[in-house]
Amino acid sequence: MKRLAKLGVALAALLVSASASAEEGRFDAQIFRPSAAPRDLVMVQKSEVIADMSPTFGLFTNLAFDPLVLVSKTTSQRLNAVGARLELTGMAGMGFFNWFDVSVAVPFVAWQSSDNLRPIGTEGPVKPNGMGDLRISSKVALPFFNRQDEIQRGFGLALSGNVNLPTGSPTNFTGDGVVTYGGSLIADYRFGIGLLVAVNGGVWIRPDRQLAGVRIGDMASFGVSAEAYVVQRWGLSVIGEVYGYPSLTKFPSEDSVRQIPAEFLMGARWQTKQGISITVGGSFGAACGFGAPAVRFFTSITWQPKKSREQEEINRLQMVDSEDPDHDGLIGDADHCPEVPGAPENLGCPDKDTDKDGVIDREDDCPDLPGGPRGKRGCPTAVLKGDEIVIFDEVHFATDKDILLDESKPVLLDVVEVLLQHPEVREVLIEGHTDIRATDAYNMNLSQRRVNSVMAFFVSSGVDASRLQAKGFGHTQPIFDDTGCTGPDEGLSPDCKRMTSKNRRVVFRVLRRGAPPPRAISGAADGNASSLPTRDAVLPGNTNVLPSTSNLPSKENSVLGTKPVLPTAADHAEPEHVLPTSQGGTLPNGKVLPRSGATKKDPPKKEPGKEDVKAPAPKAP
Repeated sequence: MKRLAKLGVALAALLVSASASAEEGRFDAQIFRPSAAPRDLVMVQKSEVIADMSPTFGLFTNLAFDPLVLVSKTTSQRLNAVGARLELTGMAGMGFFNWFDVSVAVPFVAWQSSDNLRPIGTEGPVKPNGMGDLRISSKVALPFFNRQDEIQRGFGLALSGNVNLPTGSPTNFTGDGVVTYGGSLIADYRFGIGLLVAVNGGVWIRPDRQLAGVRIGDMASFGVSAEAYVVQRWGLSVIGEVYGYPSLTKFPSEDSVRQIPAEFLMGARWQTKQGISITVGGSFGAACGFGAPAVRFFTSITWQPKKSREQEEINRLQMVDSEDPDHDGLIGDADHCPEVPGAPENLGCPDKDTDKDGVIDREDDCPDLPGGPRGKRGCPTAVLKGDEIVIFDEVHFATDKDILLDESKPVLLDVVEVLLQHPEVREVLIEGHTDIRATDAYNMNLSQRRVNSVMAFFVSSGVDASRLQAKGFGHTQPIFDDTGCTGPDEGLSPDCKRMTSKNRRVVFRVLRRGAPPPRAISGAADGNASSLPTRDAVLPGNTNVLPSTSNLPSKENSVLGTKPVLPTAADHAEPEHVLPTSQGGTLPNGKVLPRSGATKKDPPKKEPGKEDVKAPAPKAP
């Protein structure tokens, strides 16, 4: 029994020993991991991402003294596991859509020195140079907190993440030997006077390792920084930072505070207008067991194209209020409206919407015509351009039929509206075209029937038929050569689908222009009613054309008086001025009145032997 107890104790001790030895190992001693973005600070990031499609490149150099000091447990001897280190870090980045970016950092230890580590129980030399762990990072500006549109002031918020690939060597303290990763929350505020304050907080997931009383594992990260312009228009600024990595793993020693690697950093930066930014500075660390050196010196140089959006943002940061009073990022002659903010695409002036259709003029293909609810690119679905009524949507029919689909009627109604608004367009040809997928005779017949349907729709919508012609062209005038595009739609290639859909079309050609016919008095549309008035009353009254009561003066009130119009014998002395009378009240028999102006002649002489014959008197009725 006692033997079994001793065996159990031995096994337990062996397991504890194996567990303890499993934790022993070297690790990455570098915690100086600068950001690749040109507008970031050094270790602390800003919420501002790299501008859209702007490539950036850079090189960071840092020289650290005593970045990793270990103490022997048995002799309390201090050993410089890494006495000094010169590291070069190449960086590159690219922004996308002004709301996220991706960057890569490739560290290389150009030189480092080390003491013999045998007194602390670890074998193997530390090589003087070698690769570090490659780092891939990304940053995303959060919606509603993206300061891109007004970069000179305001609150910003972003998230960043990184993955570290095991390209370094744990033996040389240049890598962890496994994939590590982390993330951070970034918050900052930029003041209008050129001051920015930023705070970062996150986590770094690392393997649990222990060496000579120094234990690492998962770590938190923090950073507080400020940047202030000294000469804003020249791009000169100063930077101050405090950052560190508290361990999230319990330390084996009670003096755990000393195991927190932290540094205080000061630097100066010059951002030129030529695409180059230079940063120099130094830092000193707390008296930690690893990571934070006694002193560090660093320099960096970054570059982006002079004409890139990233450089435009940097130039905007250097503007003072007196140079850009409307804060739209344009100064001098580049800003045509210096007192009112406007887009750079509009030369710094506010965008206008002349036709009030919701599409600004510089993006409106028809700035003087409202697009309407079905409009595209600011134009109505149908618009008169030259000798064609252009439609911005397709006319669809039922497959192999001449039946108009309901989805196409709105665009045809817009064509009708154009015709009604332009009566000077006297004749329009409706052309119908098909793709290649049928015989020539079938396509010709189908296209003719389809344009006939369109013409009938126009006439039923109020267009005079005399203004319209319809002609089907079949496949005689294709836009694209779709010779090999045969078979049903689902079997066509994407290119064939595109070409056949473009060949199937309805076109509206203006054949003749001229003055419209006289407008009907009745108010009807031209050509559909007579220009003469109808039999309905036009003058006052109910149904009569003329008034029912006369407006002429009565006999009593006449200006001519009450006397007869023709003279009587009482009015003239000579009887020849009076019309002769007879017993019957008629003119003398055989006599006529002389014409006005005729001369008076002697009566004709009687022939001898002849007597006047009197006409018989008329019988009484």
